[in-house]
Amino acid sequence: MIGIVSSSHYPDDERIFHKQIHTLIDRGLFIYYFTRSDKKINLSSSFIKHTNFNKNVSVQDYIQNVYNIIFTISKIGHVQIHETELLPLFKLIKESHNSTVTIYDVHENMEALYRTFSNRVRPVKEIAIKIRKVREKKYLKYVDEIILANRPVSTNQYLHYGVQPKIIENFPEIKFLQNKNKLDNKIIKIIYHGHLGPERGIDILVMAMLDVINFSPGATLTLLGSFRTKVFKDKIYDLIRELGLSKSIKILHQIPYVDIWPQLRLHNIGVIPFKENELTQENTPTKLFEMMTVGLRIVCSDLLPIRNFVDSSVHWANPGNALSLSKALINASISSGNNNMVEKNKQLIKEKYNWENRKVEYLSLFSSP
Repeated sequence: MIGIVSSSHYPDDERIFHKQIHTLIDRGLFIYYFTRSDKKINLSSSFIKHTNFNKNVSVQDYIQNVYNIIFTISKIGHVQIHETELLPLFKLIKESHNSTVTIYDVHENMEALYRTFSNRVRPVKEIAIKIRKVREKKYLKYVDEIILANRPVSTNQYLHYGVQPKIIENFPEIKFLQNKNKLDNKIIKIIYHGHLGPERGIDILVMAMLDVINFSPGATLTLLGSFRTKVFKDKIYDLIRELGLSKSIKILHQIPYVDIWPQLRLHNIGVIPFKENELTQENTPTKLFEMMTVGLRIVCSDLLPIRNFVDSSVHWANPGNALSLSKALINASISSGNNNMVEKNKQLIKEKYNWENRKVEYLSLFSSP
């Protein structure tokens, strides 16, 4: 039996539920799944016991509640957490069930995340990061295995703590690989999928659409995701209205993972318009691989984490530059008759960047005891 614990992700999270948990139950393993979310959904089945706590439950109380349940289950051999704030749970578990294997899944580079989103001045940010690292290190002695969802671009901080992490990226499953594109390529249909925040270059993308629409008046853009702040949401809606793009740009709220694939297939160009910042210099966008799988022509900001996986099979734009981005989008639309780049991306998914290639290593973490 295995315990999977998350304190901030949606219960039906793509990585946690659709990939990792499904991989485990396909092996006949029973999962105790704990979440802390306002999303009311029960994912219990014959192989999953799902327990959800409301978001208003403090993290400290959540940890204690989860531990109280785990403590009564004598046959739990592994517990995996998905947030740094849950590390104290491992201390409780190891002090009572020392043989339980503890697995710490790090989804993003937390230091880069904090440096990007914190409004504090730089010295205060760095002090806060040091305090966080000290707190994390305090609990790492209770961790048996560490998973990184992103290949480190700069340094692997966990090596300094004597822990060799396993890099298990969030690649898509081969079953979603699109063999043939049936969409009419005469109309430019662009999609961005992911968080809607200033660091992602959404404002730059909206401005770039002016030149794209001048080139092809029927061109459209879909922004699919959730805004990080109301202030930025209002800014984007105002910018769309000011530029007269209300009929050309559609904004859709985040949808369930299983519904993302048909939505992507309604478009022919996928775009990753990220600005250059601490976060985008470290983390690889999962959406890149989804776009490759579906067979979209792809436009990306020229950033190292993306170049680590693709090179000549996407159209590059300078980060934070609306003119460069619009040119890349137009070039992608002009290349609609040449599918070499699209086919190369599909081949990369089929041969390298797929969950099937990663789940073997993921399952190895649960081979004992």
